[in-house]
Amino acid sequence: MAETAITAVLSKFGELASREAAVLVQVGNDIMLLRDRLEWLQAFVRDADRRRRLASDDFTRVWVRQTRDVAFDAEDALDHFFHKVDLEAQGYRGWRIWRRYLTGCTTQISVRHDLSGQIKRIKSRLDQISENHKEFKIEHTPGAWTSSITEVAAWDNIGDAPVGFDGYLRALENHLLSHEHTPQQRFISILGETGIGKSTLMLTICNKIIKDHENHFDKLIWYNMPPNSSANDLLKQVYERAPDKVPSEGEDTDITKKLRSFLHDKRYLVILGGINSITVLNCVKASLPDNRNGSRVVLILEPESQEVAKHADTLNKKVDADSKNISGSTIQLGRLNESQSAELFCRRVYGYNYTKPRGYKVSYNEQVFKITGGHPLAIVVLAGLLRSKEMPVEWDSVLQQLMPGVEAGESQGNKIAGVLLTKEKPFEWDALLQQLMPTTEAKLSNRMTIERIFSTSFDDLPHDLKSCFLYFAAYPTNITHPADQIMRMWIAEGFIKPEKGKNMEDLAQEYLKELISRFLVEVKYRNECEKIELVQVHNRLLRFLQSEAREASFIEIHDNTDVLAPAAVRRLSIQNDSGNYIPFGNRFPKLRSFICRVEEGEGASATPDLKNDPKNIPRKDPLKFLCGSKFLRVISIGGIHLAELPDAIGDMIHLRYIGVTSCDLENLPSSIGRLLNLQTLDIRNSKVKIIAPKFWRIKTLRHVIAAQLQLPNSVGELNNLQTLHGVKPAENWGGLTCPLDMMTNLQSLELHGFNDANHGVALERALQKLELLGHLKLTGDKIPSSVFTAPSLRYVESLVLDGDIKWADNSSNTSNYSPEVALGICELRPNLTVLKLNSVSKELEEFIEKIRPHLTVYECPTRTDA
Repeated sequence: MAETAITAVLSKFGELASREAAVLVQVGNDIMLLRDRLEWLQAFVRDADRRRRLASDDFTRVWVRQTRDVAFDAEDALDHFFHKVDLEAQGYRGWRIWRRYLTGCTTQISVRHDLSGQIKRIKSRLDQISENHKEFKIEHTPGAWTSSITEVAAWDNIGDAPVGFDGYLRALENHLLSHEHTPQQRFISILGETGIGKSTLMLTICNKIIKDHENHFDKLIWYNMPPNSSANDLLKQVYERAPDKVPSEGEDTDITKKLRSFLHDKRYLVILGGINSITVLNCVKASLPDNRNGSRVVLILEPESQEVAKHADTLNKKVDADSKNISGSTIQLGRLNESQSAELFCRRVYGYNYTKPRGYKVSYNEQVFKITGGHPLAIVVLAGLLRSKEMPVEWDSVLQQLMPGVEAGESQGNKIAGVLLTKEKPFEWDALLQQLMPTTEAKLSNRMTIERIFSTSFDDLPHDLKSCFLYFAAYPTNITHPADQIMRMWIAEGFIKPEKGKNMEDLAQEYLKELISRFLVEVKYRNECEKIELVQVHNRLLRFLQSEAREASFIEIHDNTDVLAPAAVRRLSIQNDSGNYIPFGNRFPKLRSFICRVEEGEGASATPDLKNDPKNIPRKDPLKFLCGSKFLRVISIGGIHLAELPDAIGDMIHLRYIGVTSCDLENLPSSIGRLLNLQTLDIRNSKVKIIAPKFWRIKTLRHVIAAQLQLPNSVGELNNLQTLHGVKPAENWGGLTCPLDMMTNLQSLELHGFNDANHGVALERALQKLELLGHLKLTGDKIPSSVFTAPSLRYVESLVLDGDIKWADNSSNTSNYSPEVALGICELRPNLTVLKLNSVSKELEEFIEKIRPHLTVYECPTRTDA
């Protein structure tokens, strides 16, 4: 897939345009011509990518691959140019090597000459590819529709009520709440193909139980087991997710004892997805106590796990172990009928309380059912595609293209023909055709048709959005993603196209909402201010994405059994479920992103067991292989025990995003101050307390997230900084100014460890300048009253305060505040919806009561008497 590669290069041209004009004077024309050629090619490869999937045109496949490779070369040339220009702006180790090339006039001449020469070679290759395009008569069929927006339901107003689940809900509720008739522990299996709605069914019944039977279960734990995880990893994660657990004392590492002790005498509901082994199920059974009070374990299973479902029934002693029927406590989900399919489709296109618009054809219901076969996920993705199209012209075109037999039949025929050519006829032909015929129609109407819906929806995405969506392929199944993290990585990669008058985070939010509105990404959790916090891609869609990412050379995905990655890899994802990290022996000179997601079991907790588990020993040089990756933009590491980052990280001056969630990380190298393009530093779980002073002068910083990081008294002008979390001030701010004065565009601030004597006056004055602040969390001995009274903090939505409020001398008696004054404060905080106080005096509590009607969330666990 060449389209995303070309998109990446075109985004670099925008970055190039912002560079110093004098450096570009002799390559400007070449740059413009190359950009124009690539923009034309981008329009052609969109259709070529679609036809490539049919596997019917080898010429097209070769042309797409060669075009992609040229785009990669162009991106390398531009990044090499940026690297040299940035070296000129930096004085650091390695300077002497470049000095004769990067001084004065010689610098500009050398840089211009290198870039100009590479562009000419790239243009020459493009000319040859264009000649091949003509010689082999590679056809181009323009798209039959455009991406336009119709009058449909708002992206976040779709409604989540499932369709066709009434019978399943009654049966499941019966199993879960029958504690009087069946008090013993029971295993309940929900069985069905991927995308049929198993998790949706379970989520619906959980919400219903919480609403109608709030205290029925004492504990509710839900965990989706990643592929290839061990039973021990599963049990550890179940324990880690248990709410209100008391930290265990001593060195008891037996997870079974921990679980049985914690769940003793409690009625629990444990929901487990991804179990595909009877052995693992037996381990779960042995680790969860049967308290004979109606506890339940729900298994969400794929069709290939029918034997697990049978064994679960055996554990319940409801069916004989040799029975061939899945019965007892197994709920088998099926596909929707035509009327149910139409209902789900219309809800997703027009919203829950929909009214079909004029022009909606009755035949659409039949076509949707024929195309999707009643598969819920396919219906939802198809609805996401059509809700952005004009009706009826574009609807008719899309539905006609997706009807079973169109294009898919040709593709299937070519594949069968290719196999037959390798066989001896007629003897082997007859046997093979007899074997293929009964299954061909079923495969077309199920797997292939659903895949075509996915690919059509993917192909319809705008160029920039395709790269954003493909980025999810870097992560394993059953993973939820913090929305802010994934968007910051998009920005760091350059996927977000700048627009005048909008900041990059707002644009990234629009990109994410567009993917959500197309039902390619699901919202899993919203915070108390109703902002998207966690998102997820359905496992079946994710497998499609990973296939596309590999085909496009967009990302290389490896695990602990497969660590041989080519040196030319541009993005590398490690998905390791064993907790062991195997470093690479080779270097990756063209690497742009390194994403490592190791499954975080108990070994990744704050107190790892170093004595009994050597894999938990912090590593000092696991990132050594990255030292030659001078184009690296993103480093995201989670789950491995990392003691430090290499000093050579300061040489990776393209780095925009560093995210390391390791509780063992205590120090960052001083060279991090040389990363003049750095946007995000996320070390929220680390023990890092001090960073080199030069770091606080990086003008491009947008987000700094830590746990116990010291904020120095002297910082540079950080006008781009929006997020500052997990920091505490230096010993004394001394005077009326503080470092927050240099961060006037902060939108989210979490500050702790301050005291009124050393920081109070400066902090109060600084808060009055933070007019864009939306979230504020303060932990100190005295909280400035300006958090309530400063007119500048009108944007604040969330206040989390841990400390006594320091009111002005003339208003120390808060009981004197009248309802009118309280209303006045409400007018000063028109957006405040969340207020959390660690403690509150009696007088302040009376005051807060006057403004509580204006709050969505108010928490105050204790009260101190005045």
